[in-house]
Amino acid sequence: MKKMLVVLTTAWLALGSIPGASAWVWVRNQGDTGWQTCRYTAGPGGFTGTAGFVVSNVLDNAAYSELLLDNLSRGGGEDNRGFEQGNLSGYVLVGESFGAVSNAATAMGGNIYYPTQDDFLADLQGLSNGVDTSRFRNAGGQAGTVGSILETDITLAPGEIFSFDWAFLGNDSSPYEDFALFYLKDSHNGALVYTRGLAQIGPGPLSGAVISLLLLEDSF
Repeated sequence: MKKMLVVLTTAWLALGSIPGASAWVWVRNQGDTGWQTCRYTAGPGGFTGTAGFVVSNVLDNAAYSELLLDNLSRGGGEDNRGFEQGNLSGYVLVGESFGAVSNAATAMGGNIYYPTQDDFLADLQGLSNGVDTSRFRNAGGQAGTVGSILETDITLAPGEIFSFDWAFLGNDSSPYEDFALFYLKDSHNGALVYTRGLAQIGPGPLSGAVISLLLLEDSF
């Protein structure tokens, strides 16, 4: 006679179970996110400092990811928030970073991105010979390697919203999990006071029920 015992175990895993993961948008290999909008609301003390944007490569030379930006509500020297001067006036490319202003950008999968505001967008490229991005970490806590960083000064009153449009072109494949994020930096000591993950290449955390089926068979 045989007896079979079936045990079903259900585990619910939410995006929020991984620190900072709730903000990340995960993209498939060589995928892209479409245009997204990020909003940050200043606290009771407001904020005066630097807003930064990072795209980090994982040190392979076959491909590099890109972070597109447009329609900033602050920054750009206040005269070039949406890059409508056709340049990066009011912004700073950190170190060996590479960024350009253009009328459109094409993802590896063929999707074409046009500006969300008027005529121009910024294209921040995560080149493998770019600036050190090890100060920043992806959704899994791994430090960045190299890429590009774009910064601009902003001032926010208490409760004021800082917003911008962004898109991530993940022109690479896992396990080369390139990523992009946004941060705020204190104007006095350069400390990071806020970071928000934007996008990363990879399968992402499990977001539904995981069912494990254990079959135990015993004969007697």
